[in-house]
Amino acid sequence: MQFPRLTLGLGLFALVLTASAQTGASKAYIVELADAPAATYTGTIAGLAATRPAPGAKLDATAPSVRTYLSFLNLQQSKVLASVGNAPVLHRYSIAFNGFSAQLTDAQVAALRSSARVRSVTEAELRKLDTTRTPAFLGLSTPSGLWSQLDAGARPVKGEDVIVGVIDSGVWPENASFGDKVDAFGAPVAYNQAGTQVYGSPPAKWVGICQTDAGFSSAMCNNKLIGARYYRAGFDAGGGTLNPMEYSSPRDGGGHGTHTASTAAGNANVAARIDGAGAGAISGIAPRARIAAYKVCWEATVTAYTGCYTNDTLKAIDDAVKDGVDVINFSVSGTQTNFVDPVEIAYLNATAAGVFVAASAGNSGPANQVAHMSPWLTTVAASTHDRYTVAPVTLGSGATFSGPSYQQTGTPVTALIRSIDAGVLPYASLTPSEKTALERCYLPADGGTANTALDPAKAGGKMVICYRGGNVLINKAATVKAAGAVTMLLQNVPAIGGTPASSNTLVLQPYTIPTVHLDVSSYSAIDSYVVALGAAATASFGPGVQQPGVVAPVMASFSSRGPNKANGNILKPDITGPGVDIIAGYLDSSLTQAQHDALVLGGLTPQANSAALQGTSMSSPHIAGVAALFKQLYPAWSPAAIKSALMTTTTDVKLASGASDPDRWGYGAGHVNPNGAANPGLVYDASAVDYARFLCGLGLAPPAGTGPCITVGAIQPWNLNQAALTASDVPGTLTFSRRVTNTTNATNTYVASTSLPGWTVLVSPASLTLAPGASASFSVTVTSTSAIVGAWSFGSLVWSDGTHQVRSLLSVRGVAFVAPAEVSDTRASGRGTKVYSITSNYTGSLSLLATGLVPATRTPGSVIQGGQQCFALPVAAGAQFARFQLFNADTLGGSTTDLDLNVYTSGGTPVGSSGAGGSDEVVTLMAPAADTYFACAYGYAIPGGGAASFTLSSWVVGPAVGVQSLRASGPSTVYTGGSASVGLAWAVAAGKRYMGNVQYQGSGSTVLGSTIVFVDNH
Repeated sequence: MQFPRLTLGLGLFALVLTASAQTGASKAYIVELADAPAATYTGTIAGLAATRPAPGAKLDATAPSVRTYLSFLNLQQSKVLASVGNAPVLHRYSIAFNGFSAQLTDAQVAALRSSARVRSVTEAELRKLDTTRTPAFLGLSTPSGLWSQLDAGARPVKGEDVIVGVIDSGVWPENASFGDKVDAFGAPVAYNQAGTQVYGSPPAKWVGICQTDAGFSSAMCNNKLIGARYYRAGFDAGGGTLNPMEYSSPRDGGGHGTHTASTAAGNANVAARIDGAGAGAISGIAPRARIAAYKVCWEATVTAYTGCYTNDTLKAIDDAVKDGVDVINFSVSGTQTNFVDPVEIAYLNATAAGVFVAASAGNSGPANQVAHMSPWLTTVAASTHDRYTVAPVTLGSGATFSGPSYQQTGTPVTALIRSIDAGVLPYASLTPSEKTALERCYLPADGGTANTALDPAKAGGKMVICYRGGNVLINKAATVKAAGAVTMLLQNVPAIGGTPASSNTLVLQPYTIPTVHLDVSSYSAIDSYVVALGAAATASFGPGVQQPGVVAPVMASFSSRGPNKANGNILKPDITGPGVDIIAGYLDSSLTQAQHDALVLGGLTPQANSAALQGTSMSSPHIAGVAALFKQLYPAWSPAAIKSALMTTTTDVKLASGASDPDRWGYGAGHVNPNGAANPGLVYDASAVDYARFLCGLGLAPPAGTGPCITVGAIQPWNLNQAALTASDVPGTLTFSRRVTNTTNATNTYVASTSLPGWTVLVSPASLTLAPGASASFSVTVTSTSAIVGAWSFGSLVWSDGTHQVRSLLSVRGVAFVAPAEVSDTRASGRGTKVYSITSNYTGSLSLLATGLVPATRTPGSVIQGGQQCFALPVAAGAQFARFQLFNADTLGGSTTDLDLNVYTSGGTPVGSSGAGGSDEVVTLMAPAADTYFACAYGYAIPGGGAASFTLSSWVVGPAVGVQSLRASGPSTVYTGGSASVGLAWAVAAGKRYMGNVQYQGSGSTVLGSTIVFVDNH
């Protein structure tokens, strides 16, 4: 984790808070004494030589003159401390600062300030961390940021009276992020603490409830956390059993929901602690919004049952809309291909009710696995922010090093010992594997044993050096802490004896004890120093300090990428926001089972906690929070208008080098820019009817209430009125249709400008003059000039009135021939027909070659959790494609059994894989080389941890031999830019699954494209 910039930097802002918990009436202060520190002392005291280094030289803390002067300073500090009753000391300073930090009462502060030996007494300052940092990174908390603007009621735009519904794993109410009171110092406090009420009654639109049950009473809801519900009927029906540490109530059993809720709308300036370590102050993006928690995600005794059941989720969505929420955050995985998935449709209806929905894009990146592909959702990718703190490490020799460090207090001079010198057994007596375990500070779970444990008599009270490698980094700190050590140096190392070299990357994250992570270049000097001085070796380090010039935002590798797998004409993800190392509220992870049980019975009040997490689950609530600000500022805006404003005002995303990231599939329109979005100028609005017409254009039935297709009509997907203009298959030329609305209070004239490499772009009309609130339509025609067929080109359409720059992403892929990649039919009859459209960027003859239908080869199998079973499938030369597929319906346990599917050549080279949730998995090899392929079902998660039976379906289609049961008909000639219909007909035995293929051949039998045909009438 990283701290924000210090107030010492020019133009940098930090919030002043107490640096530690109060002890009675005392607070933490920094006391500066009158004498100079060693770095600047010039010899003004008789008998004490100067210690300031000569110009160009460095201070040598081991020099006799320096040691003598440091002893003098220590004595003076002790005298000053004695004058105020030896107040508890947190730190002493003598090199670059002379003084100490201590817990002081008001009377002690007054006495010190009157002392001639004291230069200053200053209340300690905490640096703002993460969700406090991300509002600053997003510009919200700057003097001109959105938080400083006023709404129509002259209230700061912080989400006032907006309700954010969080559909997740529940809430931990003891976190002050969810309290409605503040203490005497203005700091938020939880429901169970005394304080002054700072929230009025819930908004009149709120009609929700506070549902009570195990470990969750009505007192835990208040005027901030105004509602809480839980849903487990779907979980129970799924066959799972609650984990003993879960709660059958709205209380969070996993921590995820608490984190997302506090990120979106938690109170501002909440003092956070991560497993007991101070973590500064955290703040939600909409800190004055009200929160309603809807628990649908459960921790089960068997991992395969852990999760969020869609039937529970649907009820939560239903209740949330009914209860009166304005915004929903949904940091839960979802479909990648089905626009009419029940949850997606429920959210379409929620948007129709005026509810803005932010959803996470998924954490399966950098693969093309983006979820929540529906245009009515705002799908959020994850990227970094600019927090990166580094701490200096100083050895007793005066040598200094630095590395990333999350801690904010520093560590005074402390005895330094290597883990290999602190074992219960001599290092030399250990086996090679035991030596590695001791070097790397293994826990028992990592492979540590009684022989490799740290000896508290050797490590207690010291700074321990642990080598990187072999186990989770935080486990090393846990090992060190368990031995009584107070701090850790995490050392990247070269190859040492039988232990291989560690990675030399540096990781910034919180640990249970203060830690600095050092790279391999420091290893030799530190190791030599410790060996030379033995028990006399010491080290100290300062607090982590924000580094300037951090490149951000950079896309997180885990963030799922586009394009949209359901329909490439709808941009996904839509936008990116902070999702890496986000600090927010969490559950109390220290509870034992007995304490948990006491909490359930009302006999224990747990602690608040925080955690640093990463994922698109963390970026989505940032967007939900911003939407809540907009709901306050523009209560009449539709969800689509808010989404448009966010997408047309984004800022650039960068590579680690600082250059612009060219891969739009990582982040869509760009990085969220709340301040710019607050005044977009124009918006691309859309209604439920627009989404219904979109679905009708895809041949899908829209939800009831939006009107049947015969009434509402249909549009091509690229003509849905979205802020992004995306077309996945353009055969030479294509025209987009759009409509914009003026959001300002003035009549403005906007002029269009465009850029799209390899294409000409014509906007008609090229100028729009709009009165306040007025709308106008326009078209954008793209025509290929030098575009590479099959490659995406990214550019922009910008409408400018001289003040506003309304920028839309323009993304186009040119193709020579457009046909559906796959069509399917699920009628029970063995006879059927189907008609679909094709479009050509080619003028000439066209012939259709239909192959199939081929029935599935069904092969039964069984696999245990963590095991796999493989099947050989010979593929002859000339095959058009081969498919390997698993179905939930053919797997014991259905979707609760999670199988993966991997396909290899006969030589073991992987050629395809599928790893979605459940057991619906498919791998298709187009034009495969002749070989014997191996399809392997892997038991990722099986209920009960036992075995699951399944049936693998496989097909090899082509070459066509003899009469085919699939017939295709279409035009004999096609023209550039023209469309035509293709008709299919088949007659096969019912009760099976079949595959076929239609190839489109041009002049000279050139294959222009193909369409896979799947008939499932089993």
